[in-house]
Amino acid sequence: MSTWGVAVLSNDIAGDVSFRYKDLLGESYSNEEASKIVIEEFQTELDDEEITAFWLSFALIQWKLGRLHEKVKDKAIEIIDNGVDLERWEEDPKLMKKREAVLLKLKEQLNSPQPQARKVPKRFVADTFLKAGDAICYELLSGDYIILKVIRIIEQWTGDKYPLFEICDWKGKDIPSKKQIDELELKKWTWDNGKQELKALAIFPAGKRDNPIKRLKVVAEGVSIVLDMESSYPLLTWKEFDDNLKKFYHFE
Repeated sequence: MSTWGVAVLSNDIAGDVSFRYKDLLGESYSNEEASKIVIEEFQTELDDEEITAFWLSFALIQWKLGRLHEKVKDKAIEIIDNGVDLERWEEDPKLMKKREAVLLKLKEQLNSPQPQARKVPKRFVADTFLKAGDAICYELLSGDYIILKVIRIIEQWTGDKYPLFEICDWKGKDIPSKKQIDELELKKWTWDNGKQELKALAIFPAGKRDNPIKRLKVVAEGVSIVLDMESSYPLLTWKEFDDNLKKFYHFE
Protein backbone atom coordinates (compact mmCIF):
# COMPACT_ATOMS: atom_id res chain seq x y z
CA MET A 1 0.00 0.00 0.00
CA SER A 2 1.34 3.42 -0.96
CA THR A 3 0.74 6.15 1.64
CA TRP A 4 1.67 9.83 1.26
CA GLY A 5 0.26 11.40 4.41
CA VAL A 6 -1.73 10.91 7.60
CA ALA A 7 -5.07 11.92 6.06
CA VAL A 8 -7.63 9.13 5.79
CA LEU A 9 -7.69 9.22 2.00
CA SER A 10 -3.94 9.69 1.48
CA ASN A 11 -3.31 6.18 0.18
CA ASP A 12 -3.83 4.30 -3.07
CA ILE A 13 -6.46 1.99 -1.58
CA ALA A 14 -8.73 4.96 -0.95
CA GLY A 15 -8.48 5.93 -4.62
CA ASP A 16 -9.29 2.40 -5.76
CA VAL A 17 -12.24 2.14 -3.37
CA SER A 18 -13.65 5.50 -4.42
CA PHE A 19 -13.36 4.63 -8.11
CA ARG A 20 -15.03 1.21 -7.76
CA TYR A 21 -17.80 2.39 -5.43
CA LYS A 22 -18.74 5.45 -7.51
CA ASP A 23 -18.61 3.33 -10.66
CA LEU A 24 -21.18 0.95 -9.21
CA LEU A 25 -23.44 3.78 -8.05
CA GLY A 26 -23.15 5.34 -11.49
CA GLU A 27 -24.28 2.04 -12.99
CA SER A 28 -27.45 2.32 -10.86
CA TYR A 29 -26.56 -0.25 -8.21
CA SER A 30 -28.25 0.47 -4.90
CA ASN A 31 -26.05 1.56 -2.01
CA GLU A 32 -26.67 -1.81 -0.36
CA GLU A 33 -25.58 -3.68 -3.49
CA ALA A 34 -22.59 -1.43 -4.20
CA SER A 35 -21.39 -1.63 -0.58
CA LYS A 36 -21.62 -5.43 -0.56
CA ILE A 37 -19.69 -5.77 -3.84
CA VAL A 38 -16.92 -3.38 -2.75
CA ILE A 39 -16.53 -5.08 0.63
CA GLU A 40 -16.39 -8.58 -0.87
CA GLU A 41 -13.90 -7.59 -3.58
CA PHE A 42 -11.47 -5.75 -1.33
CA GLN A 43 -11.62 -8.16 1.59
CA THR A 44 -10.33 -10.97 -0.62
CA GLU A 45 -7.39 -8.91 -1.93
CA LEU A 46 -6.01 -6.98 1.06
CA ASP A 47 -3.78 -7.89 3.99
CA ASP A 48 -4.48 -6.87 7.60
CA GLU A 49 -2.83 -3.44 7.34
CA GLU A 50 -4.53 -2.68 4.07
CA ILE A 51 -7.97 -3.80 5.21
CA THR A 52 -7.73 -1.34 8.09
CA ALA A 53 -7.09 1.48 5.63
CA PHE A 54 -9.94 0.15 3.50
CA TRP A 55 -12.59 0.41 6.22
CA LEU A 56 -11.52 3.88 7.29
CA SER A 57 -11.39 5.15 3.71
CA PHE A 58 -14.66 3.54 2.71
CA ALA A 59 -16.45 5.02 5.69
CA LEU A 60 -15.29 8.55 4.87
CA ILE A 61 -16.05 8.14 1.15
CA GLN A 62 -19.57 6.93 1.92
CA TRP A 63 -20.19 9.67 4.47
CA LYS A 64 -19.17 12.37 1.99
CA LEU A 65 -21.64 10.91 -0.52
CA GLY A 66 -24.41 10.76 2.09
CA ARG A 67 -24.52 6.97 1.92
CA LEU A 68 -22.71 5.72 5.03
CA HIS A 69 -23.63 2.07 5.50
CA GLU A 70 -24.10 1.01 9.12
CA LYS A 71 -21.71 -1.95 8.80
CA VAL A 72 -18.99 0.26 7.30
CA LYS A 73 -19.46 2.87 10.01
CA ASP A 74 -19.27 0.26 12.77
CA LYS A 75 -16.08 -1.29 11.37
CA ALA A 76 -14.39 2.11 11.02
CA ILE A 77 -15.27 3.20 14.55
CA GLU A 78 -14.15 -0.18 15.92
CA ILE A 79 -10.74 0.33 14.27
CA ILE A 80 -10.48 3.86 15.67
CA ASP A 81 -11.43 2.73 19.19
CA ASN A 82 -9.08 -0.26 19.38
CA GLY A 83 -6.10 1.72 18.06
CA VAL A 84 -4.97 -0.98 15.60
CA ASP A 85 -4.43 1.55 12.81
CA LEU A 86 -1.93 3.51 14.90
CA GLU A 87 0.44 0.53 15.10
CA ARG A 88 1.88 1.20 11.65
CA TRP A 89 2.77 4.77 12.69
CA GLU A 90 4.66 3.81 15.87
CA GLU A 91 8.13 4.36 14.35
CA ASP A 92 7.37 8.08 14.00
CA PRO A 93 5.70 9.43 17.18
CA LYS A 94 4.97 12.82 15.57
CA LEU A 95 3.13 11.25 12.67
CA MET A 96 1.35 8.85 14.99
CA LYS A 97 0.06 11.77 17.05
CA LYS A 98 -1.16 13.51 13.88
CA ARG A 99 -2.80 10.31 12.69
CA GLU A 100 -4.54 9.88 16.03
CA ALA A 101 -6.01 13.38 15.72
CA VAL A 102 -7.17 12.56 12.19
CA LEU A 103 -8.92 9.40 13.38
CA LEU A 104 -10.64 11.15 16.27
CA LYS A 105 -11.91 13.76 13.83
CA LEU A 106 -13.09 10.99 11.52
CA LYS A 107 -15.03 9.33 14.35
CA GLU A 108 -16.72 12.62 15.16
CA GLN A 109 -17.54 13.11 11.47
CA LEU A 110 -19.00 9.62 11.07
CA ASN A 111 -21.29 10.25 14.04
CA SER A 112 -22.48 13.58 12.65
CA PRO A 113 -25.31 14.13 10.13
CA GLN A 114 -24.31 13.22 6.58
CA PRO A 115 -24.67 15.46 3.55
CA GLN A 116 -27.77 14.81 1.49
CA ALA A 117 -27.24 11.93 -0.94
CA ARG A 118 -27.12 12.98 -4.57
CA LYS A 119 -27.14 10.89 -7.73
CA VAL A 120 -23.69 9.75 -8.83
CA PRO A 121 -23.42 10.14 -12.62
CA LYS A 122 -22.36 7.26 -14.83
CA ARG A 123 -18.64 7.46 -15.56
CA PHE A 124 -17.59 8.43 -19.04
CA VAL A 125 -15.44 5.71 -20.61
CA ALA A 126 -13.10 6.79 -23.40
CA ASP A 127 -13.16 4.65 -26.54
CA THR A 128 -11.76 4.90 -30.05
CA PHE A 129 -12.55 3.57 -33.51
CA LEU A 130 -8.85 3.74 -34.45
CA LYS A 131 -6.46 0.80 -34.50
CA ALA A 132 -2.71 0.30 -34.57
CA GLY A 133 -1.23 1.13 -37.96
CA ASP A 134 -3.89 3.67 -38.93
CA ALA A 135 -2.77 6.99 -40.37
CA ILE A 136 -5.16 9.89 -39.83
CA CYS A 137 -5.32 13.41 -41.15
CA TYR A 138 -6.19 16.02 -38.53
CA GLU A 139 -7.51 19.42 -39.56
CA LEU A 140 -5.74 22.33 -37.92
CA LEU A 141 -7.62 25.50 -36.99
CA SER A 142 -5.92 27.11 -40.02
CA GLY A 143 -7.59 24.62 -42.37
CA ASP A 144 -4.40 22.74 -43.18
CA TYR A 145 -3.97 19.06 -42.30
CA ILE A 146 -1.30 17.14 -40.44
CA ILE A 147 -0.70 13.39 -40.40
CA LEU A 148 -0.66 11.23 -37.27
CA LYS A 149 0.04 7.51 -37.15
CA VAL A 150 -1.38 5.18 -34.48
CA ILE A 151 1.42 3.30 -32.72
CA ARG A 152 -0.99 1.30 -30.58
CA ILE A 153 -4.23 1.54 -28.62
CA ILE A 154 -3.73 2.02 -24.90
CA GLU A 155 -6.18 0.00 -22.79
CA GLN A 156 -6.51 1.03 -19.16
CA TRP A 157 -7.81 -1.14 -16.32
CA THR A 158 -10.66 1.36 -16.04
CA GLY A 159 -11.94 0.29 -19.47
CA ASP A 160 -10.74 3.47 -21.18
CA LYS A 161 -9.15 3.06 -24.62
CA TYR A 162 -7.31 5.76 -26.54
CA PRO A 163 -4.61 5.99 -29.24
CA LEU A 164 -0.90 6.55 -28.90
CA PHE A 165 0.31 8.59 -31.88
CA GLU A 166 3.49 9.59 -33.62
CA ILE A 167 3.27 12.87 -35.53
CA CYS A 168 4.61 13.24 -39.04
CA ASP A 169 6.62 16.25 -40.15
CA TRP A 170 4.10 17.30 -42.78
CA LYS A 171 1.42 19.95 -43.16
CA GLY A 172 -0.74 20.70 -46.19
CA LYS A 173 -4.11 20.46 -47.91
CA ASP A 174 -3.51 17.56 -50.34
CA ILE A 175 -3.35 14.35 -48.32
CA PRO A 176 -0.29 12.21 -49.22
CA SER A 177 -0.59 8.60 -50.38
CA LYS A 178 0.12 5.61 -48.13
CA LYS A 179 3.54 5.21 -49.75
CA GLN A 180 4.32 8.86 -49.12
CA ILE A 181 3.08 8.61 -45.52
CA ASP A 182 5.38 5.63 -44.93
CA GLU A 183 8.32 7.76 -46.03
CA LEU A 184 7.51 10.85 -43.95
CA GLU A 185 9.93 11.94 -41.24
CA LEU A 186 8.53 12.53 -37.76
CA LYS A 187 7.96 15.97 -36.26
CA LYS A 188 10.02 16.64 -33.13
CA TRP A 189 8.63 17.98 -29.86
CA THR A 190 10.42 21.27 -29.07
CA TRP A 191 10.86 22.33 -25.45
CA ASP A 192 10.86 25.97 -24.31
CA ASN A 193 14.67 25.90 -24.14
CA GLY A 194 14.88 24.83 -27.79
CA LYS A 195 15.76 21.19 -27.11
CA GLN A 196 14.06 18.82 -29.52
CA GLU A 197 13.15 15.15 -29.20
CA LEU A 198 10.89 12.59 -30.81
CA LYS A 199 7.89 11.80 -28.65
CA ALA A 200 4.84 9.65 -28.91
CA LEU A 201 1.64 11.39 -27.84
CA ALA A 202 -1.39 9.78 -26.19
CA ILE A 203 -4.68 11.64 -26.70
CA PHE A 204 -8.02 10.88 -25.04
CA PRO A 205 -11.41 12.62 -24.85
CA ALA A 206 -12.06 14.57 -21.65
CA GLY A 207 -15.76 13.76 -21.95
CA LYS A 208 -18.57 13.17 -24.42
CA ARG A 209 -18.28 16.67 -25.86
CA ASP A 210 -14.53 16.39 -26.39
CA ASN A 211 -14.92 14.59 -29.71
CA PRO A 212 -12.75 15.58 -32.70
CA ILE A 213 -14.51 13.27 -35.17
CA LYS A 214 -15.32 16.12 -37.60
CA ARG A 215 -11.65 17.10 -37.78
CA LEU A 216 -9.99 13.74 -38.35
CA LYS A 217 -10.20 10.97 -40.89
CA VAL A 218 -8.41 7.66 -41.45
CA VAL A 219 -6.43 8.04 -44.70
CA ALA A 220 -4.36 4.83 -44.67
CA GLU A 221 -4.06 1.53 -42.82
CA GLY A 222 -1.09 -0.66 -41.99
CA VAL A 223 1.42 2.16 -42.20
CA SER A 224 4.98 1.81 -40.95
CA ILE A 225 5.66 2.93 -37.38
CA VAL A 226 8.91 4.52 -36.26
CA LEU A 227 8.74 5.07 -32.51
CA ASP A 228 9.28 2.38 -29.88
CA MET A 229 5.96 1.49 -28.25
CA GLU A 230 7.62 1.47 -24.81
CA SER A 231 8.84 5.07 -25.04
CA SER A 232 7.49 7.56 -22.48
CA TYR A 233 4.83 9.94 -23.75
CA PRO A 234 2.76 12.99 -22.74
CA LEU A 235 -0.95 12.39 -22.14
CA LEU A 236 -3.34 15.05 -23.47
CA THR A 237 -7.04 15.56 -24.01
CA TRP A 238 -8.27 16.39 -27.50
CA LYS A 239 -9.32 19.85 -26.32
CA GLU A 240 -5.69 20.51 -25.34
CA PHE A 241 -4.27 19.18 -28.60
CA ASP A 242 -4.36 22.34 -30.71
CA ASP A 243 -2.56 24.41 -28.07
CA ASN A 244 0.12 21.74 -27.73
CA LEU A 245 0.56 21.47 -31.48
CA LYS A 246 1.22 25.20 -31.58
CA LYS A 247 3.44 25.34 -28.49
CA PHE A 248 5.56 22.21 -28.87
CA TYR A 249 5.32 21.31 -32.59
CA HIS A 250 4.92 24.79 -34.09
CA PHE A 251 1.91 23.60 -36.10
CA GLU A 252 -0.77 26.27 -36.55
